[in-house]
Amino acid sequence: MAEFYQYNGGKRQLRKTDVPNDFDLTLLPLYRLDGQEMPTLPGLLAITPPRRRARGRERDRLVIHLTLAGNAPSSTANYVQMTTHAAEQFYQTPGSLTSAMRAAAETLNGDLLERNLRTSGQGRYAIGHLVLGALRGEQFYFLECGRAHVFWTANGETKHIHDPQLSGRGLGLSQSTDIYLSQVTLAARGRLLICSNLPDAWKRGLLSDHAPASLEAMRRRLVTQTDADLNAVLIEAQPGRGQVTVLKPSRPKPEPVTPAPPVEAAGTPAVSAASEMQPEPAKPGEQPSAYAIPPRQETATPSPGGRSFPPSIPRAKPGAATVTPAPEDEPFIDEMIGSAPAHPPVGKVVARQTARTLAGGIRSSRRLSDRVSQGLRAMLPRLLPSADSATPMTLPGWMMGLIAIAVPLLVVTVASVVYFRFGRNVQYDNLYAQAEVARTRAIGQPDPIAQRVAWEETLSYLDKAEEYGSTAQSRELRLEAQNNLDSLLGITRITFKPAVSGVPRAARITRMAATDTDLYLLDASDGSVLRAFLVSNNNYQVDDTFLCKPGSYSGYTVNAMVDILALPKVNALGATVMGIDGFGNLLYCAPNQVPQAISLALPDTNWGRVTAAVLDNDTLYVLDAPSRAVWVYTGQAAAFLNRPTFFFSEQVPDLEDAIDLVVNGDDLYLLHEDSHLTTCAYSRLDSVPTRCEAPAELTDPNPGAQGSDTFGLVHFTQMLFTAPPDSAILLLDSDAQAIFRFTPRSLELQNQLRPAIGDKEATIPSGPLTALAINPNHILFLALDDQIYIAMDVP
Repeated sequence: MAEFYQYNGGKRQLRKTDVPNDFDLTLLPLYRLDGQEMPTLPGLLAITPPRRRARGRERDRLVIHLTLAGNAPSSTANYVQMTTHAAEQFYQTPGSLTSAMRAAAETLNGDLLERNLRTSGQGRYAIGHLVLGALRGEQFYFLECGRAHVFWTANGETKHIHDPQLSGRGLGLSQSTDIYLSQVTLAARGRLLICSNLPDAWKRGLLSDHAPASLEAMRRRLVTQTDADLNAVLIEAQPGRGQVTVLKPSRPKPEPVTPAPPVEAAGTPAVSAASEMQPEPAKPGEQPSAYAIPPRQETATPSPGGRSFPPSIPRAKPGAATVTPAPEDEPFIDEMIGSAPAHPPVGKVVARQTARTLAGGIRSSRRLSDRVSQGLRAMLPRLLPSADSATPMTLPGWMMGLIAIAVPLLVVTVASVVYFRFGRNVQYDNLYAQAEVARTRAIGQPDPIAQRVAWEETLSYLDKAEEYGSTAQSRELRLEAQNNLDSLLGITRITFKPAVSGVPRAARITRMAATDTDLYLLDASDGSVLRAFLVSNNNYQVDDTFLCKPGSYSGYTVNAMVDILALPKVNALGATVMGIDGFGNLLYCAPNQVPQAISLALPDTNWGRVTAAVLDNDTLYVLDAPSRAVWVYTGQAAAFLNRPTFFFSEQVPDLEDAIDLVVNGDDLYLLHEDSHLTTCAYSRLDSVPTRCEAPAELTDPNPGAQGSDTFGLVHFTQMLFTAPPDSAILLLDSDAQAIFRFTPRSLELQNQLRPAIGDKEATIPSGPLTALAINPNHILFLALDDQIYIAMDVP
């Protein structure tokens, strides 16, 4: 929690808010190949959220460390293409952070698997070892595939994050992706080391030394501890704004090299230095060099300083400006995140591969057409009588054109029939088998977080499998996975059924108010109120004689109403429901009565526009979001004739985007358009001002929800407060068709209420919900435009 001050009219106002603890990351590569230290590390990508991203990825920083092993050569462009493709998949995947990380890993696995299948005939293969890190606030989440090690050092302690049984053999070997998920909480000056091959000296040194002097000093110490090839990255965390910086290691000072003249033996040709420096082929199991390119043999030209350079390297002219090299002990900034080595964009690479595939298909079709034509020319003369059977028959041009068109169509038709007859079944079987493997892994996991990840993976594979068709087996497995996931996340499924008949087809219900026997519906299409009364067995019927709509009543003009409130049975105007328009006009309505209108007393700042209203005992709270105000009207028997008072004192929260409010005694809760909450505690003492917290912190205590972003993708649109004995705050997530139930004040999630799955008659059609209501008997109502649904079994 952090406090900051804002000045308004010369007064200092204290405003308390939650500020996310963001960290800056500084990355320093350690890359040595064949004894030569390289300035850049292929396979390392660090990136901040792009402008176009899925919802929920706004604060996620991504670090990818990919190492390729095997005997297939891999260039820097290959690394860049694969890591960029994975990063794009990560930022385009909505949902929880772990699902986006898994999608990125599966993308890399698919790219490598496709590449290995293409080169399998040549005996070449590549295995990917991956560490994928995602930073959100102070939490750093890791996903490991294959041979991967992560060391975290902070506060005098070192943690080795590594589990070869869960991370598997690596990427590119099969369609399934084995992953190991973990997370650490960052601290100032904490260090991370990510690598694939771990030298023994490193492990001993990292576990014993917990206080390196600097990042560059730690790099030099690690480099000098072993002579083996290195492929690792050091990361230092510092509190900041979430920036990510990649450094280059300090460059060694060059030493003059005088090339020795070639020595010619008798009968032996001279061998130049360039011809001797040919790269050795990569050994099986080792990472091929991205720089293993044979140098060109060129005649060296001596420079004025005594060094020799090939003529292809441009030399600075005398008197030209020179660049002073960086100090040896000081790393210099290579680039801010977002830049990368020049390479073709992923879209162009995919388009190029697609064009090659299409061109190959066209050439194959032409060759087939030529062979068919030649065969017909040789066969038809033997079938028809002719004086000279050796003379080939010449087909007319129109027939040749017909053959050229018909043969490719025939090939495509046969291939399509074979695919839809056999291929779809094969794809379904493979994906369903992977879902079964994920289910087995979920059942055998004691850790609730690992169980949640495995069940989510099961549903993900089922979604892909059912694109090729749904079976009784897949539906049964989906139901099992969803039930287990609901249990881990505290989700309760309840049965909804249609409740009201007679609602106009064009109606759009945006607010509801319920009593023991009546249900009132606010139709936003014309700003009027509908009444539905209980007929029998929880079935409601619209009352066609009920009158409650905008108009002029006893000299008061009521515009389209924006909110409705159910009134106590005993009130001064004998009404059952009260509506309020955007200008503070109240309309009291009851069955078989003419509506009565009253205008609320104007506040000191006049009305901006009424957004919402709530009734707590005999006090009316009116939200005027454009004016950043909540006005309090004290009444008597539901008649509000007094002038209003301003709820806030010195501290006024930002209310321009507030859309709803609820009140419980002295506690005020405000819902904003971006789904965050503001909570305020009213003070009745002059010496203690009314204080607000924005945004209020929502917590999810369910063990299976740890590591996921429960509230990152919610779209709360309405809020209610349920009456005792089980008082709770209900928040409607319209897009997910979910109701989140929170404990007042602590705002701890009790559970989620969602429609049942599997039974079409007991659920709600897809689409965003538009209204929520609950009556004194705890019967729940939901609206989807003109359709109203009821749930009786609310726990």
